[in-house]
Amino acid sequence: MTRLPRYALQLPTGQWAYHLPEPSPRPGTRTGLYADGGTLKRLDPIVDPKGDWYVADRHAERITATYQPAPRTVEYKLIDPTALSERYPATLSVEDWNERSDRHEEYWTLYERVTEVLEPVEYVYEGPFTPLEARQPPHYKDEPQWRADLPVELTQRPEYRHAFPGHIPGLKEHLAALVKKMPRVQHVFVDYEGKQGLHVTLRVPFDQPRTVFIPNTGRGGRPLKSGRTIPATVTRSVDLPVPGAVHGPNYAAALADWHQEIDFWLAQVEAAGVAACSACEGKGYVEANGTGPATTDARARLSACVTHETEADVEEFGRCLDTLIASETAELRAKVDRVRAFATSHEYRWLHELLDGVGTHGGHL
Repeated sequence: MTRLPRYALQLPTGQWAYHLPEPSPRPGTRTGLYADGGTLKRLDPIVDPKGDWYVADRHAERITATYQPAPRTVEYKLIDPTALSERYPATLSVEDWNERSDRHEEYWTLYERVTEVLEPVEYVYEGPFTPLEARQPPHYKDEPQWRADLPVELTQRPEYRHAFPGHIPGLKEHLAALVKKMPRVQHVFVDYEGKQGLHVTLRVPFDQPRTVFIPNTGRGGRPLKSGRTIPATVTRSVDLPVPGAVHGPNYAAALADWHQEIDFWLAQVEAAGVAACSACEGKGYVEANGTGPATTDARARLSACVTHETEADVEEFGRCLDTLIASETAELRAKVDRVRAFATSHEYRWLHELLDGVGTHGGHL
């Protein structure tokens, strides 16, 4: 059978890590691991289920393990001297014991095993150990896993794959689980309606808190006069083009990008949860209500100037018109300042541009 290559990981700490699983068949109980005569320590924290990674302070040329074999049975000795007879001799060889104990159960209570301690044996992990620069492997449960694009000669050595180019899968699913726990998030869908990424819906309150009355229901589903008052909210949706995986030249580099991706997309969801604008009902624009402007004192005075028979009438009309324009301009500016103060999230950046003179009405406000 072709012997698989072995590798030594040069960790960022300067230590060297070695993957040293138990041999099969195991020659006994492992009592020590040594790199060029120095003791190897188990990698802490343990990253694999069996704890087969060990570290040394040097790149070893020879790694060995000592094993204590199980004691060897040499004979069986009669426990009760009063039972000594031709049928039950003082000692039995291993062969006689095996033959008699299979046919007579009392031998198990009359005899005890006599053993001898064997000498420890040495097991050699054949080198050489090719050096690789990498961090320790990802924890098999607590860290994102790695899918490496391995060279052919490494396809059977998964314990080293994190040192080679590849990707961390499952970013969308992992991020969806985190987003579901965020405040104001209502639903999270992965690849919603064929769109790659996450579709998130949120229920956000108004910047000026308001409430809505929810009546209780009686028999037949009829609303009752009793009920409860709850905060009024607006539904907001956001589509995040989250990739399915994070690629990198090795696990350590990709893991850093993995955490940056998570921080970035969570920040987008947090920004989308900003309170809704009361001026536009959370829609991002103000709708005309079709009823015309409210009748203010300035409009009432202007409406009273219905005649232009004299020069004084014309002058009075002009003064009323100037007063109306000044009053409604001030009111409009107050609304603009209010909307501008609210427009802080990424969803309302277009509103900043409109109010700063880039949009259709730029320069008029």
